[in-house]
This record gives sequence, structure tokens and C-alpha cells, in this order.
Amino acid sequence: MSRHNKLSRVSALTTFTLFCLPACSARSIDIPRKICDTPVAQNLAAPLLKSTGKLSEWHTAGWGEKGRSVCIVSVDRSEALRLRFSWHTDTIDPMKYSSLDNSVTGLWEPRRIHRLAESATLGDNGSIATTHCAGKWNFTLALKVTRDRKIVHQRKAIENFMRAYMPATMKAVGCTHP
Repeated sequence: MSRHNKLSRVSALTTFTLFCLPACSARSIDIPRKICDTPVAQNLAAPLLKSTGKLSEWHTAGWGEKGRSVCIVSVDRSEALRLRFSWHTDTIDPMKYSSLDNSVTGLWEPRRIHRLAESATLGDNGSIATTHCAGKWNFTLALKVTRDRKIVHQRKAIENFMRAYMPATMKAVGCTHP
């Protein structure tokens, strides 16, 4: 192969790379300003949704009413986050529901966390927080990161998200932060 042909191929590859990479690279998702109807800073949600593709939400029937409801955030039809919102009259210990043998909200390496709600736990793959609201009602929020079950040690990103998301959700549903 002549030197001219080699230079032409290198030049063509360089031109392709310069023009195609920005357009041909994987598209990143647009992080919403609200997750499950609650405003949250995009920089707090981004680490939990780290991926590419189209973002969507699915809510159970009765969304926003007292009782239990679920909101699932998906990226390209793959579940990334599962949030459970629960209104109840009894008080609960989030540590009981954080146990890994709890199939619904089991967390990896759960520990109690303070100054998030009246009672809260934090794990490597989620968090559960509960607090008293007006009258006889208590409110519990359980977050589970389900995007990639092999990825662990997201504790700091989950804590940062929950420290903003729980108070914002409590405000939206009419509870006051302790």
C-alpha cells in the first residue's frame, strides 16, 4: 500500500471521527426536573438513572390518593427506580422492611440514617423513610434502585437524592418535616 493511500485512509477516518462521533455517539437521557410528580434537582437524580435512552414513568391506579401506590421510572423500558408511597395509621420501623429477606423493599447493608425523617434507613440500593403527618396518618417512602442489580455501593448518591426528595414529597402530600 502506498504512503498516499495510507494517508488518505487516515484522513478519511479522522474526518469520519470528527463529524460522526458527536452525532453517532449514544444519546444520553434528559433527566427530568420531577420524579414521580415531585421536583428534584437533576444532578441528584442523574447518578441513579445513569444510562442512555428514553425515560418514562408508570404509576399504579389511584396515584396520589391515600393508601399505597407505586411509581416506576424506566430507561428504555428497563426499570431503573421503584418508589413506593404508603399512607398508614400505624407507625413502622423502616429497619424491619429494609432486611434483605424482604422481597418488596429489601436493601443491601441497611443502616439507620438520621435527620431525614422521623425514622429512616439507607442501603446500597435504596432507602426507606417514614414520618407522622396530619391527624392519624403516617407516610412512608421506599426507594429502590433497580437499574442494574449488580451495581452496589450507591449509598451516597441515594442519600443525597433522599435528603432532597423526601422533604419535597412530604411537602407535596401535606406532611411537615420533623
